Amino acid sequence: MHKIIISLSLVLSLSACSGILEKQNPVCEATANIGELPHTVQIYGVRTVANQIEYRAGYPFNWQWVNKNNFTASTCK
Repeated sequence: MHKIIISLSLVLSLSACSGILEKQNPVCEATANIGELPHTVQIYGVRTVANQIEYRAGYPFNWQWVNKNNFTASTCK
């Protein structure tokens, strides 16, 4: 009986946590010069703030909103 309760609580806790981490797919890619070397960065969102375009950039920008001017080229529209 004890093993059934432990198994049931484990299953319930795993199923409760499954919706927390939602994987996002990149919408486009951009190239940034980091240390004078070109790096391809995946972009997860595009927005306009005060007439400036910002990209939600993945690694190495830690999924922060970054100005479009930080990139040398992109496939975003």
